[in-house]
Amino acid sequence: MFYPGSESELVAGMSEAGLAGHQRLLIQATLRAMHPGAYATQHAAAGGAAVLSLSRAEAVLRSRAGASDSKDAQPNEKLAYTVIERTLKSVLALEAVVIPAKQPLADIHNLLADMVLRGRNDLKEPSRCGVLAHQLAAFVPKIERIVLDLFQQAWDTAMPVTAAERAIAEVASLAVWRGRDYECLVADLQRFLRKAPCGQGLLSVLRPAHRQIRVAAVVEGARTLAGLGQLFDADTNVRQFPIGKKAPDGWGQGTAKLRKFAALHGRHPGEDPREGERAAAAVLLTLSVMAPDRGVAVHLARRRIEEALDTYVAGHRLAELRLAPETLVFEESDDRSRRYTSRGPTVDTAWPLTRHWPAEIRECLRMAHIARSTSSPLTSAALSWAAIEAAGIRHGYNDSAAHVELARALSLQAMRQQLLSSHQCVRRVASAIHGEVTERAAGAGRAVEGLERHLAKKGAQSALEQQLREARGRAATAELEAADADNLYLQPLNEIDRAVPVKGHGLLSDLNRWADLLAEPPGAAQEVKIGSAALSRLRTVLHGLPAHDIDVWRARMSSPKQCAAWLRDAEERCRAQLSWMYVLRNTALHQGVFASVADSHDAHGARGTLDLTLEVLGNWYAVASSAQLPEATWSAHRVITELAKRQQDVIRHLEADAAVVDLQFTHLTSPTSNGHDRL
Repeated sequence: MFYPGSESELVAGMSEAGLAGHQRLLIQATLRAMHPGAYATQHAAAGGAAVLSLSRAEAVLRSRAGASDSKDAQPNEKLAYTVIERTLKSVLALEAVVIPAKQPLADIHNLLADMVLRGRNDLKEPSRCGVLAHQLAAFVPKIERIVLDLFQQAWDTAMPVTAAERAIAEVASLAVWRGRDYECLVADLQRFLRKAPCGQGLLSVLRPAHRQIRVAAVVEGARTLAGLGQLFDADTNVRQFPIGKKAPDGWGQGTAKLRKFAALHGRHPGEDPREGERAAAAVLLTLSVMAPDRGVAVHLARRRIEEALDTYVAGHRLAELRLAPETLVFEESDDRSRRYTSRGPTVDTAWPLTRHWPAEIRECLRMAHIARSTSSPLTSAALSWAAIEAAGIRHGYNDSAAHVELARALSLQAMRQQLLSSHQCVRRVASAIHGEVTERAAGAGRAVEGLERHLAKKGAQSALEQQLREARGRAATAELEAADADNLYLQPLNEIDRAVPVKGHGLLSDLNRWADLLAEPPGAAQEVKIGSAALSRLRTVLHGLPAHDIDVWRARMSSPKQCAAWLRDAEERCRAQLSWMYVLRNTALHQGVFASVADSHDAHGARGTLDLTLEVLGNWYAVASSAQLPEATWSAHRVITELAKRQQDVIRHLEADAAVVDLQFTHLTSPTSNGHDRL
């Protein structure tokens, strides 16, 4: 099991660099928000970032401005108005934590508030939309500068939780938007920690300058792509080499690696003749892209090649041109190369979420599978919305609309997810710190042994003897720290695990028990009190993200109104995401637009929202079928409507000061509970 920010090398680097807790929080929480496997509501796409929201609002207005008349403009003025409303809320969230106040924030606040006040009719005419788009565009770089300054402040000094969370959400959004491969990012962060870490340096790692990277890929199904160079910009320097006909060149020191890569393709002895024929008809393409790292370079290059292949489809209806999964990247500056494959993650055994899907959900599942399989970000996002529509959920423009009900249902599941995430974070990071301390002691011991062997061979030497004395001192200190680590980390974790049992991979058996540990309600069982005390001891030695998660969830568990506010905020973010998915669907369907201001955000946010929806529905149908309840035959729309009512009921109970621990977290979105019937 893996948790972003718990990488052993990263934990060791932060310890050796002597980072304060608030600085560790910035690194770990930003990594969590940028990880491609993050929960939908913890990813940067769900953070409600002001800069991203402004850019989306501008894009919507510019899209309408390009129409010949108001009837043809997309998205329609009601949907455009919804995007403007959401943008104002994002700006207000940022404005609330920026101290001292900044004039550009006040100005954009006033502009957006005026647009909302004027109503959607003010967005009807394309010419008016063009004027507003121009006004919004002028604020984007100013607000981005404010966001970067806020992040710098959060590095320099510990800020209130809401301010730090906003800084993290905004910068993580910018980093994902501009492109960053997670694996490359972690490697760069480790190098950053070995220097003198500073806020500006961290921002440079998260948003590095783009550099030229060479990429090679193979297109199967043709030996030559005529006119290929005309489909790319001149600075891309695209070249092609028929596999087996012409040896590739032009990569300087990397040419040998390029030729070795080309040799992997083509016909091989003993293979199926039909596959061999297809592989023999293949061409190697090389091109240069500007990217922040190798992983993003692969993504950009493959996308540009696939878009170029689109132009060949109409002329060859019987041929199938496809991009082979392997890609080679090379950076001449440091003579580094690496092979990537576009195949996704794998599992040992794949299980269906449930075998009890109603027949009407089959089309939704099929659409979801296609959305996840396609390589085009905007196509994936549009199909994700189509999958939700296939489940009977439509977009509307009032508080009883089906997509609003879905947002309410998803907020309940988001609470379950994030509560579960806090448990994973604490266990994974605490284990990683313990492992890092133990490994450091073992490494110090190995260093002493090596010096002793060297000294035995060389004889007495004052310099070596001094090194050995220093190494023994470091080893003794490390051994004491390792002994303490068992008491500081392992013992509390064991006590927590006894109170909150876990299954394979450290996953919770009962989410309610973890909630009890965080809240320690009156009359709690003895093992819960012991586990809660162990968590408090562990909190004193944990820093960064796990400490933050413990603190914020303990605060929510002790404050029903704060918990209710969190649910409303989660609902609002889900509503914004669903409305944006509908915008993408409309512009793709009606205008044929398959590019947006933030493709990576759109794809991850849309797929994550769809996954969360299917998780809710799958859990409902699995439990209902297992218990032989009539709810197993309900339509997806009826399930979502019921859960939306449950969310409203839960919020009313919380706002009436009902105890948070009364919530049935384990079955919060299950047909066997009403959400607050635990006690």
